[in-house]
Amino acid sequence: MKIRLLITDDHELVRAGLVQFLGSSPGIEVVAEASSGDELLATLRATKVDLLLLDMSMPGMSGEDLIARIKSRYPDMRILVLSMHNETEVVLRAMKAGASGYICKDCSPKILLEAIRKVVETGKYLEPEMAERLAYVAAS
Repeated sequence: MKIRLLITDDHELVRAGLVQFLGSSPGIEVVAEASSGDELLATLRATKVDLLLLDMSMPGMSGEDLIARIKSRYPDMRILVLSMHNETEVVLRAMKAGASGYICKDCSPKILLEAIRKVVETGKYLEPEMAERLAYVAAS
């Protein structure tokens, strides 16, 4: 069974690169893409997906508001955030809003594939370094 993936990023070049890379990866089928929150919500109404790969920063509504909105309509939707932001507070807001996982855009392609598969299999993924930082913040 292939993972049905929806890629949402407002940068066309980033989206095209992700579609090309992930679409050629074994076990993954890119079934749709979106460039904004509104386009994403319309696409979700029309397309069945296993995983949403979501940029945290797009025009319009904030990433955490979009995640919360998606989770309220599609509570079982798995959402993996792929963002340029690696600040602990941004990651915490995304996870509290309902994201299943969070990785940064400076990760390796191997890590991206690992995160996609892990979120689909287990429902959660954080890079070990990020998980450690979050644990430190929680303990403080």
